[in-house]
Amino acid sequence: MKFRGVMIDDYAMKEFMNISNSLSKLSKECVMRLTARKVYFIISTDDAGPKKPFVWCELPMSYYFKDFTFNGESEEFNEIYISFGTAMLAKSLMTLKYNGKSLKLKLTNKQTPCLTVDIEQKSENILSRQCVHDIPVDVITSDEWGDYSEPSYNDFHVSIQLPNLKTIKNIVERMKNISTNLIVSATESGKLILKVKTPMVSLSANFPNLSVESFAVGHIPTLSEMHNQNDTNNEDCQAVSAVIDVKKFLMFLTGLHISNCRTICSIVHGQMVKLHLEQPGVSSLQCFLSEITI
Repeated sequence: MKFRGVMIDDYAMKEFMNISNSLSKLSKECVMRLTARKVYFIISTDDAGPKKPFVWCELPMSYYFKDFTFNGESEEFNEIYISFGTAMLAKSLMTLKYNGKSLKLKLTNKQTPCLTVDIEQKSENILSRQCVHDIPVDVITSDEWGDYSEPSYNDFHVSIQLPNLKTIKNIVERMKNISTNLIVSATESGKLILKVKTPMVSLSANFPNLSVESFAVGHIPTLSEMHNQNDTNNEDCQAVSAVIDVKKFLMFLTGLHISNCRTICSIVHGQMVKLHLEQPGVSSLQCFLSEITI
């Protein structure tokens, strides 16, 4: 196995640092999957049983690395899977904040397998400054790769573009003080509803006139049916809804340090909410939040 990649573009290095920082806020551990075309970061849920993806991040090799050398585990299994602490990678990359000139990532063997982070900093004098960090990793053998399979969900009932994430974060931070469950709903007309309720209080935030990417055909409960309301003047439209953990949703919003992303919320009615942040050709990050039982 061999991997060595070099970054020299300022924006690419900054984005890689921001993504690594975001991952460190979402989990203590992650799996890096290396292929000839892409770098993947995978965070699994903490649930018992088969591993399920919580975060799935894809980065194109060609955008981030000016040049790279890659050889997988074998000709048959031409990939590399390693796991490591997210905080160690995030801290190692913080040096890029201070006039980073280049970033080299490579797999090394220094008594134990490591992901070596080699950062060269710009300098006004002739001598340049170099910072090297060795991050211990665990190599995942091919018989375990099935635990980190790419998620495939094609049955979303609605996909709707989200408004400003900072606005949503500020609202959800207040909602979490009322309930641990968050009801996320979206209508065909482009309305997103975030709602918390208890026997004593019910609070909702509505975001109208959003762009709807797709909406399922067939009967889905109307908002009036969902909320047991008789007044259907403004609520007489189909809606897709799922109940998720408000703390996990907020953790995702709080951990993000990625800018200029288009964010899509997709819902499988009564089963899942998927949040997808994308910069075409630069990065794609998906977060999967499963329905919880009330």
